[in-house]
Amino acid sequence: MMTSSFNILNQKDRTVSARTMTTTKKMSRLFGLSTLAIAISACQTIPKAETDPVVARPNLPLAGEGYELTDPNQPPISHAAVRWQSFYTDPKLQQLIQLGLDNNKDVRQAVLAIQRAQAQYRITDSRDLPSVEANGSYSRGSEMGYNNDGNRFQVGLGMSSYELDFWGRIRNLKEQALEEYLATTAAKETAQVSLIANIARNYVNLSYQLKQLELAKSTLESRERSLYITRARLEAGIDPKSPSLQAAASAETARIAAYDAESNILKARNALKYLVGAPITEDMLPEPAVSSITSSQVLSAGLPSELLQLRPDVVQAEHRLKAAGANIEVARAAYYPTISLTGNLGYRSDSLSDLFNSSSASWSFGPSINLPIFDAGQRDANYEVAQVERDQALAEYENTIENAFREVNDVLADRATLLQRTESQYRVQDSFSQILEVAQARFEAQVDDYLSVLDAERSLFSAQQSILNLEQERLTNQIDLYEALGGGANLNTATVPVARNRNLVNVFDGKSDQQQKAEIIRATSGPNVISAQQADAIEAAKPIPAYKQQQQATPVRTSTSQPQPAPQQPVAPANTSDESSNEADVYITPVNPANSN
Repeated sequence: MMTSSFNILNQKDRTVSARTMTTTKKMSRLFGLSTLAIAISACQTIPKAETDPVVARPNLPLAGEGYELTDPNQPPISHAAVRWQSFYTDPKLQQLIQLGLDNNKDVRQAVLAIQRAQAQYRITDSRDLPSVEANGSYSRGSEMGYNNDGNRFQVGLGMSSYELDFWGRIRNLKEQALEEYLATTAAKETAQVSLIANIARNYVNLSYQLKQLELAKSTLESRERSLYITRARLEAGIDPKSPSLQAAASAETARIAAYDAESNILKARNALKYLVGAPITEDMLPEPAVSSITSSQVLSAGLPSELLQLRPDVVQAEHRLKAAGANIEVARAAYYPTISLTGNLGYRSDSLSDLFNSSSASWSFGPSINLPIFDAGQRDANYEVAQVERDQALAEYENTIENAFREVNDVLADRATLLQRTESQYRVQDSFSQILEVAQARFEAQVDDYLSVLDAERSLFSAQQSILNLEQERLTNQIDLYEALGGGANLNTATVPVARNRNLVNVFDGKSDQQQKAEIIRATSGPNVISAQQADAIEAAKPIPAYKQQQQATPVRTSTSQPQPAPQQPVAPANTSDESSNEADVYITPVNPANSN
């Protein structure tokens, strides 16, 4: 009887257990289906890949406004296409420039920044290979309720979380690191262009300050002779006191000019000393009023397309823009699951003496998946931040282009009338020289007093100083134009780091070495210049960024403003491809400032 009762109870227990297991399976299936539904819903909110190129709309000059967009009469060779060793022909200046490139701290910092960016690219490239680490551990413990204290020894090799790059996160991180490296390289070229121009400007300034000192000293000698004559005539009772006082004032004016020139010479030498990073010896000093420091070859200002490619600060801003575009794809990849591989191979034993026995060997290998479901909008915010940063980089790129054209236009504006101003000033000098001769002759003939001679000397001295300033401006204008066009940069092709590793997902993608080289060439290539109509068509097909949609959804209104209808956005064509466009990343179209928004 007891046995029968026990069997009945046992059957009931098995029935309850079976029902419990069935319920558990149903709950597990329901949970799995719910998780899958939520995951599918989350995948539907993934932003579309931005495969369209970025369109920059800087306010470029129109035809007839300074820097012509096209000029068939220009010589074929641009200033920026000439190396500084060929553009600057003065041997002493060449020596100073080379010293500066070797010793200047700003250039040294830029070179170190390039090395850092190159190392950063290698770090990013290493993510395509798994990291294998040796590990070992020892522990001692027991289970609660059991008297089984024991040791645990473990040693082996482990591969932790090797990410399979199905969604291009690592690929775009590498592209971002490559663009940052290229931007850093361009920054070094910008520092080099600025250094060369500053050395040349200070060299010219030093040369003409030496000439100003010579002029001031010779004028001072002439004024002191005039002062001696006026004082002698005053003591003889021939002239009143005013000519003597006027001569004394003129002499002091020349003396002050000499002091100013000496001070400017010290400043120019000091500036050169810190630019070149070495003492300036006497044999390095330029001749007073050098007439030429550049090549006599006829050069042009070039075309806007050359300015966009040869001026390093524009190239730097372009690569910053491309890096920001790659960062958008990195933020977009965060919407997808992360699939990783983890493995371990080694030995595990309760006894140290048996640790390396064949029976103690162990291994484990398997994938893991991390599927984002809910993060309180963090991924959306990160994606919007990436879009804003890209638009900031675009605005900076446009601003850099506009500044480049403005600087070129300013230099060309100075050059437009420089020759005429110089010729007029020489005519002024000739006139005052003749006036001085007439005044001197009239004074010697006792027709006029000495005041007319002193006035003519002052006017002639001022005209001579102005001529030296204009001659210095002529050479400085050549330096400024060479710098504004990007002259002085290294014209050799930049050394581009090559990706040495490939992700396991991309091993069998079929891309050849030639295709990889083509991608690198595309990354280093400059922008394409297109028409306004083409730019409008590209922008019309692009969706509105998420952060702009939020701005349009919640417009800021004053109490008197009327609700405005939301602007209509052209419907973008469907694009389900996640691959990047094979076209250029950046297009540029000129914008008429009068018609720009």
